[in-house]
Amino acid sequence: MKTPSWFDNWNPAMRGAYRKGYEVGATGLGPDACPYKDKRKDCGGLTWSRAFQSCWRDGWDAGRQ
Repeated sequence: MKTPSWFDNWNPAMRGAYRKGYEVGATGLGPDACPYKDKRKDCGGLTWSRAFQSCWRDGWDAGRQ
């Protein structure tokens, strides 16, 4: 698996999201296969969901190449 240079600095959960995206990208599925949905707090604030989406998409892009 091809990883970015800063991959080892991510926490295990973010590395897992990248790995999952990489595997999906390598199989040829589209970006809509991302399991991480955009979630918000009850007050409307952001959660970590967008960070997971970003890691997954980075992995997906790397897996497609």
